[in-house]
Amino acid sequence: MKKIMVFLLFSLVSTQIFPEITDPQDLLKKAEEAMYPENFFLRLSLTTEKPDGEKKVTVIETLHKKDTGSLMEILKPSRSKGIKFLQKDKTLWMYNPKSSLKKAIRLSPKGSFEGSVFSNNDIGDPDYSDDYTTVLEPETVLDHPDFKDAPCYVIKATAKNEEVPYGEIRMWVRKEGLLPLKMVYYAKSGLPFKVMTLAGYKKMAGRLRPSLITMTSLENKDTVSIVEMEKMEVRNSIPDSLFTETALTR
Repeated sequence: MKKIMVFLLFSLVSTQIFPEITDPQDLLKKAEEAMYPENFFLRLSLTTEKPDGEKKVTVIETLHKKDTGSLMEILKPSRSKGIKFLQKDKTLWMYNPKSSLKKAIRLSPKGSFEGSVFSNNDIGDPDYSDDYTTVLEPETVLDHPDFKDAPCYVIKATAKNEEVPYGEIRMWVRKEGLLPLKMVYYAKSGLPFKVMTLAGYKKMAGRLRPSLITMTSLENKDTVSIVEMEKMEVRNSIPDSLFTETALTR
């Protein structure tokens, strides 16, 4: 009898009940919510390492307001200090106060952000749910540095238009907590060319979030960019006036 009781107790502990997911679009939105709050301040470091040994570290502060935009400013290195970026209405603008050109420049969402493996769109617009249609693929178990063998939902997201940088994205979302753990990015040709892993999960801005995001290039061998979240805070009183080209070039 004692052995039976121990077995039943073990079964109850080891059997986890996960939320029933039927809407992949809702799952994608919940995964995005796990990465960032709706309105926030963020300080991060972006380190890019290349196979020739070149290493570049950029420190950035960001203000983001849902349905309004993102405002970013480079703090380091000194040669880039003061450069600002404004993401608004699916467009990314850059303003360099040290440049002789006293106006903002429009950047391609597909372009590399500051020479990193991340695209301009990855940094400026963290949400995919508006630009991609989604379907659920077969569930799987993912070997993850934080959660070991993590049961995951898998989302396949297909671009709605040609303006976005990726033709297709696959996302692995941990069933417990609906946390994004891995993303593979595909070119319009269908070939995978970047892999992102999300780790270093810890409590930030009110909930469990990834503090270490690694983007690895499949085109340029041994080229990797790592984002480390240094500080994240919820900010619910960000004025809309900050997210304008006039404010950007002030």
